[in-house]
Amino acid sequence: MLPWRRIYSNRNKQSSSAAFSLVELLMAVAIFSVVSIAIYSTFSSGAAVLRRINNLDLVQQKILLKTEKLSRQLREQPASRKPLFKGDKTKISFCANIDYFPCRLTYYFDSSTNSFLYVADKLSQIIDPESKLNPELGSPGVVFLAKVKEVSFSYLYLDLSKNTYFWTDKWEQEYLPFAVKFTIIGQKQKYESTVYLPKN
Repeated sequence: MLPWRRIYSNRNKQSSSAAFSLVELLMAVAIFSVVSIAIYSTFSSGAAVLRRINNLDLVQQKILLKTEKLSRQLREQPASRKPLFKGDKTKISFCANIDYFPCRLTYYFDSSTNSFLYVADKLSQIIDPESKLNPELGSPGVVFLAKVKEVSFSYLYLDLSKNTYFWTDKWEQEYLPFAVKFTIIGQKQKYESTVYLPKN
C-alpha cells in the first residue's frame, strides 16, 4: 500500500472514532433541553413570587401613607366659626385648608365600590348668604383608597356625669371629640390609628 493511502486510512479511523453518533447527539440535545426548562421554570416562579411580594409591599406602603395623611389632616384642622366636625361610623367631616382655601373635608366609605372616598368643598360654596351650612356634598367623591373591605370611625369623649371616657360611633356635638379612632381593613391586613385632636 502506498504511504499516502496508509496515512489517509489512519486519519479516517481517527476521525470516525472521535466524532459523535446521531444517537449521542440527540441524547445530548434532550438532556440540555430538560435542564434548560428546569432552570427557566425555577427562575420564572421565583420572579413571580418576588413581583407578588413587591406589589404587596407597595399596597401596604400606600395604605400606611394614606392613613398618615388623614391623621395629619385631623390633627392640623384649623379653628372655624361654623362647627364643621361631624361624624358617624363610616363618614367624617372636618375643617381643613386645601391649597390655602378653607374647606370642609369629608371622608366616607362606599361599600358598593369598596372604596374610601373624599370630597373637599370650599366653605365659600357651601355656606349661603344667611350663614347656613349646606349639609350635602358639593361634588362627587374622589378615590382616596381602592379595594378596601371596611372603614369605621369612632370618637372619644368625656362623660362628665361618670367622669369616664367613652367611645361612640356618632358625633354631632358643637365641639371636637378628644380623639378619633379609624380602622381600615384592606384585602389582607387591618390598619388602625388613634388621632388626638387639638383643643378647641
